[in-house]
Amino acid sequence: MSVSAALSAYHAREAKIAAAKYVEGLTSNEAANDWKLANSEARRVVVETLRASRNLTDVAGALRQSGAHLRVLRHILAPPISQDQFKLRCPSYPKTAEKTGAPVAEERSEVIARAVGAWRDRRLTRWLDRDEAPRRVEIRFLLHAVSPLLAQQIVATVRRHRLSARQEGAVIELLTEKGWSPLRSGLIKTLSDVPVRHFMHKTLFATKTQAQEVDIACGLGQTVVLAMECKVTNDETNSVKRINDVLKKAKAWQDHWGSFVRTAALLQGVVGYKDVHRLLADNVEVFWSHKLDDFGAWIDANAIR
Repeated sequence: MSVSAALSAYHAREAKIAAAKYVEGLTSNEAANDWKLANSEARRVVVETLRASRNLTDVAGALRQSGAHLRVLRHILAPPISQDQFKLRCPSYPKTAEKTGAPVAEERSEVIARAVGAWRDRRLTRWLDRDEAPRRVEIRFLLHAVSPLLAQQIVATVRRHRLSARQEGAVIELLTEKGWSPLRSGLIKTLSDVPVRHFMHKTLFATKTQAQEVDIACGLGQTVVLAMECKVTNDETNSVKRINDVLKKAKAWQDHWGSFVRTAALLQGVVGYKDVHRLLADNVEVFWSHKLDDFGAWIDANAIR
């Protein structure tokens, strides 16, 4: 649908405000403490990988214990590479095992170990070329080089998860204050599963194919349900992925339920306006965490009393 100039101007302004608020939080005391803890966690996982792999002399053995070591191993390469890049270079790489810590099968672990051995940063792992135990200074050097790379990822994840939890919690608190009743989460097979002025948190919504999880489902009455997606983004590149996720779900729900399911996105962080415009053009209601009262007013106006 076409988006009015007034609506475009409003959301362009709110996107700038949301970004400014996100940037303010990057240098808060909470952010500084997150960074401290992330560095400690990063050093811990690097040490665990070194121990499990006997200082990288038995990478395959470490992987047979846990695929989680892959996160550290990817960062001792020259240069460090992402999960997707590693998968391209080494098709045996099991992304799920890295995430869950599941053991890697013996054959795969051997293939990955050979790849790590071939692509490792030799400046960080000089003892392997000498075929002897590492010196203490070499271990410290590796820790100082690899830990900050991991810490940067850890702190971003921690912050995003915290902000997401707070964002969803704020919506739940608002609905509860308005007298809405929570329901136990489950698979929404019929729209009557979410009666008027009731809501579900983190529940599954049936589609023609695979059920899609929705952050908060709100019953508006007359078998109309609002599917609210809560999105926190770190930067405009990240916002593309988050908005694509909303649009994918919105289409699946629209194809299955038609106009009986309305999709909304509650946004926070750094969101490119072009992505906000994509939501508006696809009939997705857009709200901002820093102006949650706007959502409160909308839900009052659209839910049958």
